[in-house]
Amino acid sequence: MYGALRWLASTLSASTGRRVFGALSSSAYHLLPNLRGVVAANQAQVLGLPSDDPRVRASTREAFELYGRYWHESFLATRWSDDEIRSRFICDGYDRLERALTTGHGAVLALPHMGNWDVAGRFMATMGKPVVSVAEELRPPELFDLFLRHRRELGMDIIGLSTDGTVGRQLTAALAQNRVVALVADRNLAGRGIEVEMFGKKRMMPAGPALLSLMSGAALIAAPVYTTERGWHCIMHEPITVEPSGNRRSDVAALTGKLAAAFERAISAAPADWHAFQPAWGP
Repeated sequence: MYGALRWLASTLSASTGRRVFGALSSSAYHLLPNLRGVVAANQAQVLGLPSDDPRVRASTREAFELYGRYWHESFLATRWSDDEIRSRFICDGYDRLERALTTGHGAVLALPHMGNWDVAGRFMATMGKPVVSVAEELRPPELFDLFLRHRRELGMDIIGLSTDGTVGRQLTAALAQNRVVALVADRNLAGRGIEVEMFGKKRMMPAGPALLSLMSGAALIAAPVYTTERGWHCIMHEPITVEPSGNRRSDVAALTGKLAAAFERAISAAPADWHAFQPAWGP
């Protein structure tokens, strides 16, 4: 299916492809009730409304539409010129990233699953700052290889999220080279994380972004991406900091809590643009 969708995006014209992917996402909304229920539950928590509220249904439908657009444009982004990417991807606060890099310790960009993080990686490559990122290892291996190839075509250096314990060391080494590490960080994939509160309910967030920042001295910058009519709008916020307590675990928890608050504000601004297609608050 992944290969077929990629082929469709590369074969059809951009306008036809957008309609086709829109139709596919609409079909998924109507034909996959279990998945629709997961998305509706997440949207309801964000909106503070019952899952059967008409506003939740409308936001859920829009979430499917935007997710279809995400996939279509992720595939197309490998074909766009650098100039087209920069004209369609507007980034406010980019100077904050540049200031962070003057320290020589690199920077950690933390993103929620919003807008299009693949195009964000492509944008960073056009700016001469290709990011290092992590990808969840998928089964079968052939699918993971397709994911890796696609993201490398977008100009990103990808590390597989394996259990061999080397991911942290590789990311720390990248930061020591003054690289930008970009992590989509609103889902806890490693099994261990930090409990935070988002939208009035406890959930788990990965400790990685905060831990990397504290260990390396790299700035931790929340950088949500929003879908716009013509492209995307990224906002790089001021670096998130905490007063050192002398206890690494407490500092990681405090920094992760502040990151969760930044994500909460970002998602509140565009709930349907949050691609939360798995239970965000547990089963």
